[in-house]
Amino acid sequence: MSEHDQSTTLPQTTIAVAGIDTGVGKSYCTGLLARYLLSRYSSVSTMKLVQTGCSGIAEDILLHRRLMGVPLSAEDQEGISNPYVFSLPASPHLAATLEGKQVREDKLNEAAACMQERYQWLLVEGAGGLLVPLNAKLLLLDYFAGQGWPLVLVSSPRLGSINHTRLSLEAIKKRGMHLLGLVYNLHGSYEPDMVRDTLRECRRALQDYGFAETMILVPDVKESAAIAWGPLLAQLHC
Repeated sequence: MSEHDQSTTLPQTTIAVAGIDTGVGKSYCTGLLARYLLSRYSSVSTMKLVQTGCSGIAEDILLHRRLMGVPLSAEDQEGISNPYVFSLPASPHLAATLEGKQVREDKLNEAAACMQERYQWLLVEGAGGLLVPLNAKLLLLDYFAGQGWPLVLVSSPRLGSINHTRLSLEAIKKRGMHLLGLVYNLHGSYEPDMVRDTLRECRRALQDYGFAETMILVPDVKESAAIAWGPLLAQLHC
């Protein structure tokens, strides 16, 4: 049996992907991780729970599929993989309110369950930072924690990342969640000293909060094969 066929023998696996802040590159990293999984398993897809600042099919879903090298799926066309899309580029709760709507947990659950039935591997991307409100009563991280999904956290060398990474790790620790690892996104232009120092501080933060020091470096290159995702996925069995 080839490695690409092994997905039929594995249990369904759902992984949450979140960022320390908005614009940190979690959609880019989600797409690249999905591409890696798709090179090894036959049944892989992604979700974007809430997309703001666009209409129609979520922009981040379009990015995922482009990076994965696959066309839009029936689930994309039907809005199952992106259950909420709002035009205002704002926090989900505000963008929904201004359209006279509300992000409902039951609708998110239904969409996720449908995707889980159809795909062996599912990456579920959040919106904004970890504590962004989905509605008046539900924060993104609390939704992920309630689902019990292991979490991938995306960080970067940009200014403020050390503080945001530590705050995020503290929130994850408080909820007793399974953190698979920290993805360090190098896409962009940064001072080398800042890159090295932030990387060192992120490793220290993982240690301080009692998490495995699993860090995946995403270089600023187009070749996704350069990314060593293996250590992150190995944490699924820890």
